Amino acid sequence: MDKAIGQAIRPNSATQGAATRAAIIDATVEIIIEAGWGGVTLRSVAARAGVRHGVVGYHFRGKEDLLGQAAAAATRNLLAQPLAFARQATDLEQVVEGTLAWYSAGSLTDPALALLLEILRQGVRDPALREPIAAEMRAYRVALTDLIEKGQGNGALTTRVPAADIATIVAALLDGLLMHAVFDPELNLEGTAAAVRSLLSGG
Repeated sequence: MDKAIGQAIRPNSATQGAATRAAIIDATVEIIIEAGWGGVTLRSVAARAGVRHGVVGYHFRGKEDLLGQAAAAATRNLLAQPLAFARQATDLEQVVEGTLAWYSAGSLTDPALALLLEILRQGVRDPALREPIAAEMRAYRVALTDLIEKGQGNGALTTRVPAADIATIVAALLDGLLMHAVFDPELNLEGTAAAVRSLLSGG
């Protein structure tokens, strides 16, 4: 085999290292979902990821570093769909309707939801963990703000309140509806999007 071809096919150490880190983070996330934050140990993560115990210590500075990085990665993944709604929608109503449809399409029973709640609970106690979560939330509010400014420009939304403030209200509203729907499965969200549109249009 040509040496150059062999080198191109064979993964380099950086690629292998990235794959190992990803496997360790995935294993950590799975264990958090199954056993909670306190159920994670470096040995259980190593066993789940299929690596030696020392490999986990090589890539992460102890259990807290591993948990923090796993939580940050999981938060980005979990919030990717709502952020996509906000960035791809043509108006705010699409965001609200799309998010509510996402809730009712199975997200409320997704094990990943338990993971998000666990991460948020830990973030209240850990300032270092709060920042990556806050960064994702800020990105979401920025995307909402852009949509709201467009709606204010074409007269669809009230201009009496700054767009950034409305974005914060909408983000909090959708988060709150998620909590209500989780704890009250019989909650009827039909008509919610229309009610939000009416309120924000000044109706």
